Amino acid sequence: MLFLAAALHNYASGLQNLDLKQFAYSAMIPWDGWNTDWTIVTLSALLSIAFIPVAWIYLFASRVAFWLVTVFSVLELFNVPFMFWAVLTMEGSVSGRYLLTPALLAAALVCLWLPLSRTWLRQRGGVDAGHFD
Repeated sequence: MLFLAAALHNYASGLQNLDLKQFAYSAMIPWDGWNTDWTIVTLSALLSIAFIPVAWIYLFASRVAFWLVTVFSVLELFNVPFMFWAVLTMEGSVSGRYLLTPALLAAALVCLWLPLSRTWLRQRGGVDAGHFD
């Protein structure tokens, strides 16, 4: 759920400030075609992509989805310096709302790698999590 909350926050904050998001995307992916439309498409695609592995984890206890969420989260956390650079360049200061997505992703990674979560995945989700208390 934390991973989805981070994806929703990223989507909502990106829609609130499309110029900043477009600038951040152009810093990460050099392409002459970045405009508002492509920024919205990219934000929507990233939100949609976030739902797929989370559903696989909850419904099927998929280890592949577990690794996808881990890799996407780590890559997004590596993106934090680009985000700060873009915010500082465009707005001049960093507010607390820009820290929410990385904090949610870090918390999601911690929860995903807890021993209880790993045990649940190893047993393919067949045992209730309360059984391990």
